[in-house]
Parts: sequence; C-alpha cells; structure tokens
Amino acid sequence: MNLLKAGVLYQSDVPAIWDQLTAHQAAIGDYLRVIGLDVVVDRAEGYAYTRQLDPDTRDDGVTVPRLVTRHRLSFPVSLMLALLRGRLAESDATSSDPRLLLTRDDLVEMVRSFLPPRSNEAHLVDQIDSNIKKLCELKVLRQTKQPGLFEVRRHIKALVDAQVLNDFNELLATYRGTIATPEDNE
Repeated sequence: MNLLKAGVLYQSDVPAIWDQLTAHQAAIGDYLRVIGLDVVVDRAEGYAYTRQLDPDTRDDGVTVPRLVTRHRLSFPVSLMLALLRGRLAESDATSSDPRLLLTRDDLVEMVRSFLPPRSNEAHLVDQIDSNIKKLCELKVLRQTKQPGLFEVRRHIKALVDAQVLNDFNELLATYRGTIATPEDNE
C-alpha cells in the first residue's frame, strides 16, 4: 500500500517496508498486475515504484482503467528534469558519492541561461522556485534538513532514461547553435 501511496519508495526512507517489498516482490507484482500495474524495483539504486501496464500487454484482453496519474509538465520543469538527469550522470561518472546535493542557487544558475531573459530578475527566480517546488512534489528533488539544499533522487534515471537524455543533449546543442552570436561563429 505504501508503494501505491508514495509513488516511489526508497530503501533508505523506509527500510522495513523495503525488506517486505523485496521479500514478496513476485507476489506483490502478481497482485498488482491484475489491476494493470507493474512493480519496478531497482535494488542497485534502492528504489521502487509502480507503473501502468500497457493495455496491449494483458493476455486476457480485459481493459483496465488508468490508475497511475500522468503529469503534464511545463517546458521549464521538463528542462530542469533533463538538466538534473545530466548532472546526476556527471556526478555518477566523477564522484564516489551516490548522493547529488545542490543548493537552490545551483539550481537557479543551472536553469537561468536556458530561460528567456527578463527585466525583473526576482520574477525569474520566483519562477525557478516554483519549478523546484513542482520537482519536490514529483519527488525528483528532496529538501534536506539544511534549508536551501536539495538532493536529486535517483529514480530520475527511470523518468529520464539515457536515450531521452541523449535526445535532449542533441536538441540543446542545436539550440545553442541557433543562439550563438556572430562573434562565436567567426
């Protein structure tokens, strides 16, 4: 039940429930499959979540209503999601610390150059704060006990896989090429 309510469950957050989930993963998966859900457990990363099964994958032909909520994300939130996934990949490649911690200022600077310039800097920062709040609601970011410090949660790897990240990086390179100043092209 915790898995359904939480959206994503981390071993470090609820170790007793994690132990039950991993001990009974097959039975829980069989039970949830009846209502059209699949349990995804990443033991190496220490998280689990449910996802909606494709109706075409059911053998019995029964149509099951959608139980997992889809979230339509705005462009700035999607941008932050892709940038955070890239930062996590960089951190994994260069650091032995599995946790990626970023300050609010880090997040603002990470996104600032991709958003349209505004005459009111405070309004831009407020918008980024709103996006940070949305990512916390989606559990991609977690506010630590230290104010203004956020942890990038590892299930972002399931939300933005390597192919999506590569596609995003190609689009980003194209975007940077179109906004390059004439001096940059000389």
